[in-house]
Amino acid sequence: MKTQKLAAIDIGSNSLKLAIVEAAASDSFTIILQDRERVRLGHETLRNKFLSPEAINLSADAIAKFRSIAESRGVDSIIAVATASVREAQNAVEFVNEIERRTGVHIDVLSSIEEARIIGLAVAQFFNAENTSLINIDIGGGSTELSLMKNGEPDKLFSMKLGAVGLTEKFIFSNPPKEKELRNLKSEIVFALKHPLQKMKGATWEFATGTSGTILNLAALLNFQTAGNPSEKMEIPLKRLAALNKMMAKITLEARTKLPVISPQRAEVIVAGGQILEGVMRALEIQTLQPCAYALREGVIIDHLRQIEAESMPPVPDVEDKRLRDVFAIGRRYGYEETHALKVADLSEKIFDALAPIYNLKRHGRTLLSAAALLHDVGYHISHEAHHKHSFYLIKHSEMTGFTETEKLIIANIARYHRRALPKEKHLDFMQFNERDRKTIARLGGILRIADALDRGYENHVEDIKFRRDKDNLYLKLESREDYTIELQAIEQKKDLFEFAFNCNLIAL
Repeated sequence: MKTQKLAAIDIGSNSLKLAIVEAAASDSFTIILQDRERVRLGHETLRNKFLSPEAINLSADAIAKFRSIAESRGVDSIIAVATASVREAQNAVEFVNEIERRTGVHIDVLSSIEEARIIGLAVAQFFNAENTSLINIDIGGGSTELSLMKNGEPDKLFSMKLGAVGLTEKFIFSNPPKEKELRNLKSEIVFALKHPLQKMKGATWEFATGTSGTILNLAALLNFQTAGNPSEKMEIPLKRLAALNKMMAKITLEARTKLPVISPQRAEVIVAGGQILEGVMRALEIQTLQPCAYALREGVIIDHLRQIEAESMPPVPDVEDKRLRDVFAIGRRYGYEETHALKVADLSEKIFDALAPIYNLKRHGRTLLSAAALLHDVGYHISHEAHHKHSFYLIKHSEMTGFTETEKLIIANIARYHRRALPKEKHLDFMQFNERDRKTIARLGGILRIADALDRGYENHVEDIKFRRDKDNLYLKLESREDYTIELQAIEQKKDLFEFAFNCNLIAL
């Protein structure tokens, strides 16, 4: 992979952050610039579930500024992701479309579990934890993520609706906070931790880490008091954190703004943020936490660089992709016919690989197609009738680590169009996408229809396929030692979306 410059934008609940790096590989990059704009996107949004016109305007201005900075530095690409505030907003799609219209920057909305995964990647790389295990706590404005990483890869991932901004708005109304407000806030933290604690029973790790502005500010406050001792490690001991939290809860906001190293905006939410960290550390019996300078921005860059590296690799069965681990889990949960699903995925990959040089298809689309192929029939779990629509629903509402919310919805739509009606303007879940993503869904959905047709009888007749293009005609030659008349008939019935998406006449031989 050639050296390149990348910009990552993290659209968080408290602030928007920019990082620009020069990268030679996913594990070798240098941060050359960082910037942030305090937009407070989560202010009221987390409670009202709606991004206001003012919030959209402020975000657009900040992102336009970031783009200008990135372009002045000669970046090759800009990657922008959004977290809790946008994820929870009812008008998230409108926000994403409006920002892209006004700034030209496309935003991927991360699911909560995907956010935890990407942060975990960043922390594991920062601490060079390829041969050890760690647990990371990330406290944002709208959520808190836990990432248990083993040998550099995610082992367990959790997200809780515990954010410094969200809990401040929900529980703290007095200045300084009243005892009852603090009790209610702490009870919320304990309640939110019940599920992760059950799932992590028996889990172990070598050391604990923490990311985000809240944790870095708490660490700076604690270590400011011992800055005279250069041998003192930058860390957060639970006992000293508890003492700091007790002190901050007793003083006014005005007094907190005068504390060293924290900004006035951070002072507004630091009480809730400190209580979240203390509650998580107590629950997980963490006595000492190591702050980490890397977080979501750096994780996004690492993940993006890994995808670029994967593009240059020779095709392999995507069913071996680690990102499809959750896909298999979803399929098994809903009792899918795994033999058929694997066959359709294999045929989909063969079709994709044959078409890739003809239509310039990118490897990333191959993984989306494989995921959709594996899950295209999970809707049978609900009903045989209109099972393609049920497949869409189940995929849309499942957790899929390794994919953004947009990618998950693309996968759901590909599965939805493996049979019956073609995409239409009245299909709102399709029309919400931009033209680029609609084209992707149509093409990959068309491939999936053909692959499904090639295993029409669940009898594994077709062993291989070959394509040949002659002007507007695309010839598909099937290789089989069995009679495949039924498969040829199925192709004739299901080739409509393929021909529309690839603008060709498909002739199966």
